[in-house]
Amino acid sequence: MENNKIGMFIQQLRKEKSLTQQELGDKLFVTDKAVSKWERGISLPDIAILENLAKELDVDVSEILSGKKGKKKIDIDQVLEEERNKIKNNNRKKIIIISIPIILIIILLVFLLFKHIYLGYNLKTINYNHTYYPKDIEIGIPKLSFMMKNNDRSYSYKNLRSATVLETEIKRYLKTLEYVNCNDTIYYYDIKNDFTIINYGVKDNLFYSTISYEIIDGDYCFIKKSKEYTEKLNYLRGIHNMNGYIKAEEEWNSKLTVTFQDDIDMEKRPYKFVGELLVTYHTNKKKNRMDYQSITLEASHGEFEIKGNKLYYYRKKITKQDESITIPEVSTFNIEDGKLILVDNYLKDYHDNDIVLK
Repeated sequence: MENNKIGMFIQQLRKEKSLTQQELGDKLFVTDKAVSKWERGISLPDIAILENLAKELDVDVSEILSGKKGKKKIDIDQVLEEERNKIKNNNRKKIIIISIPIILIIILLVFLLFKHIYLGYNLKTINYNHTYYPKDIEIGIPKLSFMMKNNDRSYSYKNLRSATVLETEIKRYLKTLEYVNCNDTIYYYDIKNDFTIINYGVKDNLFYSTISYEIIDGDYCFIKKSKEYTEKLNYLRGIHNMNGYIKAEEEWNSKLTVTFQDDIDMEKRPYKFVGELLVTYHTNKKKNRMDYQSITLEASHGEFEIKGNKLYYYRKKITKQDESITIPEVSTFNIEDGKLILVDNYLKDYHDNDIVLK
């Protein structure tokens, strides 16, 4: 049914009657705006109004619905029902068109709200293949992360939440680990799984964020320091001595032996570089014979560290001390070609020359 054709026909009949839209509306108890919509084909009058309209315009209902004069058999109820359905469908389409942007705005608001929700993290098990043998380790990953990727020592995940939120959750996880410091940088060591997070980051993209971890097996700072100490001393867990062995064929009246043994205490965290120092003075009245007397001037153990080309030995406990010497709390050695040369010679009463431990 052509609404425009019907509307033009109603307008034609109204004008033939010399009626205004307001006057026709008053006769039918509707507004002039309703009459205007009929004539513009926007809508059709209801069936009850349609019959009164036909009477006012001196035509049959079927003539109005056909849009021209001349009676024609039409199922009015069916026509009106079809028209009502058409109007309902049009209204439904309008509602859908209006609803789509509203729904999209709601979805966007929910998404933006979700991006700033703190959910915490889970410990996820991943396979680490960069040791002498593969092992499973647990690493803290913000909840609802997905798409794990592994590239050499790096592990990455995607997450729909914002970088600020995710970084806060990662920092909470890192606080559960041990902080280790070297190269003026703080790293994060997991004692239970024996690995170190040497770098992490969160990159914010338009719709998601990328979380990344770079890890190394073991205690990174300890391994790095052990390598550095090994290069400085030529070895670790060794013995450095001066006159450490007395031979029967040697001729001597008195001799000072100094032995420093370095080691690593790995029984508990944090690992420590430890050492033992033994200083003994020997006197031999009968030359060329192993018949001599020995006095222990010092027996101590403690910890040491290397800074630049100097080794600092911090005494933690002195088990033996001869009253003839004063033992300092800290002894400093210069390192030259793996040799240890005592800087402040507190043993000068027993040995005038430099004390060099090879």
